[in-house]
Amino acid sequence: WHEELFRYARAIDIDIFSSPFDKSAVDFLEQFNPSAYKIASFEITDYGLIRYTASKGKPIIISTGIATIDEIQDAVDICRGECNHDIVLLKCTSSYPVPLEDANLITIPNLAQTFGVIAGFSDHTLGATAPIVATTLGAKVIEKHFILDKSIGGADADFSLDQQEFSDMIQAVRDTEKLLGKVDYSMTEKKKKSRQFSRSLYVAQDIKKGEILTEANIRSVRPGYGMHPKHLKAILGTQAKRDYDFGERFE
Repeated sequence: WHEELFRYARAIDIDIFSSPFDKSAVDFLEQFNPSAYKIASFEITDYGLIRYTASKGKPIIISTGIATIDEIQDAVDICRGECNHDIVLLKCTSSYPVPLEDANLITIPNLAQTFGVIAGFSDHTLGATAPIVATTLGAKVIEKHFILDKSIGGADADFSLDQQEFSDMIQAVRDTEKLLGKVDYSMTEKKKKSRQFSRSLYVAQDIKKGEILTEANIRSVRPGYGMHPKHLKAILGTQAKRDYDFGERFE
């Protein structure tokens, strides 16, 4: 069934890969030229498997559910020792399902920073909230269990998503990516247009030339077509250079 599955996935333009559990599985999968390999949490201490898998030169995704920080570093070093630098570490809690308080998603950015790799999230919580939060924390890969029909049961049925739920999760993650956007303080055209609703300095009473400007006759109000309010302190107490009518923008 592997051949059929790989062929179909490629026909509909989906990246497809698998988790080998020994070297023979790597050899078997190589004939299908998978786009990556996934090392499961319980195999992270199998350094021989990691080394052999990494030697194939494909991106390698490693779950960290049971690993110590030293074992994670060992796994990364082994991959790099095989000149494989396409490494993704997945924050994972090896409980099924995972209580929310045990997910510790704040580890995700620390994985990326500590090990200099792409970080992701292998999710065993109920529902789809955790993948959305993980995305906000920088997760670039999300692993979530999928089931065609929850009524068939099984060990992971409770924390798996069916087709509609999975589709909704993907959409929520994509929407989250859009919401995160980028760091941007630039003055866009939309922002410029909205500035008309900001405050600026306007004349609150008729003012004659030479009259002293005070908080009674100059106010910071909407719209934003007049002088910037930051200048109010500087002009208070000075003399008007001309006549101003009530409601006129102060310039």
